[in-house]
Amino acid sequence: MISIGDLPSAPAGRSGWPWEDEVSDETPGPSDFLLPTISVITPSFNQGRYLEQTIRSVLLQRYPNLEYIVIDGGSTDESVEIMQKYAPWISYRVSEKDRGQSHAINKGFAKAGGKIMCWLNSDDYYPPGTLLTAGRLLADGSGNFALAGHCLKVYQDGSSVLLEGRYEGRRRLFEFWKGYQMHQPAIFWRREAFEKSGGLDEKLHLIMDFDLWVRISRHCDFVNVDRVLACCNYHDEAKTGDDYRRYHTDLRKHATSYWGSMLNPEFWRLWYSMTDHFTIQPGIKRLKSVLRKLLKGK
Repeated sequence: MISIGDLPSAPAGRSGWPWEDEVSDETPGPSDFLLPTISVITPSFNQGRYLEQTIRSVLLQRYPNLEYIVIDGGSTDESVEIMQKYAPWISYRVSEKDRGQSHAINKGFAKAGGKIMCWLNSDDYYPPGTLLTAGRLLADGSGNFALAGHCLKVYQDGSSVLLEGRYEGRRRLFEFWKGYQMHQPAIFWRREAFEKSGGLDEKLHLIMDFDLWVRISRHCDFVNVDRVLACCNYHDEAKTGDDYRRYHTDLRKHATSYWGSMLNPEFWRLWYSMTDHFTIQPGIKRLKSVLRKLLKGK
């Protein structure tokens, strides 16, 4: 296990987790040393502003069987220098041009040997104890094959909002318009689920995580964990920095491809529910607004 004394000193002006603080009650017990290896993949491209925080939050998890892989897309900022700084503790790292985030993550999974898998983007980070929680719940013989926890959305001013994570079944997963609660950095799965489901669809650049959850849900349920398992830095440069508008637009674009045959009544139930949410109800609200203005005009 890696302790904070093993790593390079934190940059000047940085304090708290994961820069200087370790949490003593997150120490693994004797049985935890038998937990399966967790492979954490971090894809990165010009995220040097956040990358060191991400790396330290993984390395300082005190998880006894960690494989950490960083796949950089040929960054031109300080990212490569940061990777070199932590090279002795990174299992595998590379910096070379790739075909985008999904391709980078798949490259990492191809190198991974752990029984438990996940990816953590280079502007996200883990709070203490995340990997121990995931390892214990997805341990060999647990009967669990995937899990979902809460995520903390951290703004640039230091304030934060809790994003509750919850899996309520495959059917509810399709109904993302009712509230999407599957937050990528707080989700972990066993290799068996991944091998049955396949890697990320590299044609998808926004909803590749949703696409993977759908495929995993064909084979197993996600266990819900009432704990914050990840923190995501919210900033303008992030893919979801537009308050997830492009993400949800992409979900709508691809939604029907997940619903099965159009001969199935369930397809049309989902179609009506989505149409009602995005078209019918907003149309009714607009009509009521127009009518109110006309009545006031009289």
